[in-house]
Amino acid sequence: MPAITLENITDAVINHGDKGKTNPRLHEIYSSLIKHLHAFQREVNLTTEELDIGRQFLFKLATPNQDFPMGEIHLMTDCLGISEVSILLEDNKNHDHGTTEMNVEGPLFIAGLPERANGVLIGEVGANDKPLFVNHSFKDKHGQPLANAIVDVWQPNGEGFYFVQRDYLPEWNFYARFHTDANGNLSYATVVPGDYPVPTSGPTGSMLEQLGRHGYRAAHIHYIVRAQGHDDFTTMMYFNHSPYVDSDTIFSVRDFRVDIVKHDNADEMKARGVDKPFYTLDYTFVIP
Repeated sequence: MPAITLENITDAVINHGDKGKTNPRLHEIYSSLIKHLHAFQREVNLTTEELDIGRQFLFKLATPNQDFPMGEIHLMTDCLGISEVSILLEDNKNHDHGTTEMNVEGPLFIAGLPERANGVLIGEVGANDKPLFVNHSFKDKHGQPLANAIVDVWQPNGEGFYFVQRDYLPEWNFYARFHTDANGNLSYATVVPGDYPVPTSGPTGSMLEQLGRHGYRAAHIHYIVRAQGHDDFTTMMYFNHSPYVDSDTIFSVRDFRVDIVKHDNADEMKARGVDKPFYTLDYTFVIP
């Protein structure tokens, strides 16, 4: 290897190995990453002091905290738009089939969601929460119902908190697993989820603050659909009434936006078993 210079170090790093014989795809990704990282350092004339600040920042991202028990690396890739770019690339192949759009999973999915029966309330309704009754149908791109599909649903409560973020919330609050019926339908009762800011106590929040960015997520509900003969399908349903629907901090709001219908008739409220106005939502998923 010749003496390392600013002109040859990028090629030296890329070619230090078997040039992709062991793992061609990894070498392709690695080579491109090195080219872009080195070009970035040259473009901004990155100092060793700034590099060390970056190292410490990455260490903090990987450190667990109250809001993110697994650390904030997932959150950071979301807030940088990296997560959504990968989803957009992957979802391109579905665009001509009229299917529901894919979206990011987010950092607060937890495996082992509790099985719940269709129609049940999936969380604790607070005094200021807005009851929401949801009906969904699940079909394939040919219009055939997806019977006995497994559907994971999770969302924040009306204040914008997931149960893992607050000790006072019941375990599995607004987390549920359903099975569609023979016609591909399911229903559940919940509350209109609240908008919320990503936690600002950690490194991601610090970055947003120093860039003058707000950290708010538009109101949404998460879904993972597992149906026989189909790849697992992950998406997010956003609500048009949210003031952040056009400026969500993880850049993942696309066309899957829904409107909810308000019901304040006394007889309707009595029939639903609630003592205040409630909302309904109907949506049909088309799974690729």
